[in-house]
Amino acid sequence: MTQRAADGIEMLSRVISLDEVVKTSIETFRNTFGAEPDLAACAPGRVNLIGEHVDYNDGFVLPMALQMATVIVGRRNGTESTCDVVTCTDGCTQEDAKRAQFDSSAIAKGSPK
Repeated sequence: MTQRAADGIEMLSRVISLDEVVKTSIETFRNTFGAEPDLAACAPGRVNLIGEHVDYNDGFVLPMALQMATVIVGRRNGTESTCDVVTCTDGCTQEDAKRAQFDSSAIAKGSPK
């Protein structure tokens, strides 16, 4: 839920709990795909105040945790290469923009350099 400040900037009007985000994610998956997800993952929000992309080159960074998270739920869809992604973010208002499908066969496991 958002509201507009006097200067026109959109601001959150309430903080959503992680449990609520997970529940919404599961409901969106169920309603979109007609099945229950069999996996879930969560990653905390983070921002680098200084040192973006230098930490893996022995540079200095100042990371800071955010009270935000990314939640993903899903299940295998019976294909070897098709990935179907749906977002439940409030900021995305067009239905066709909320869903993407792509071929994941070209994705390979990488390793840090």
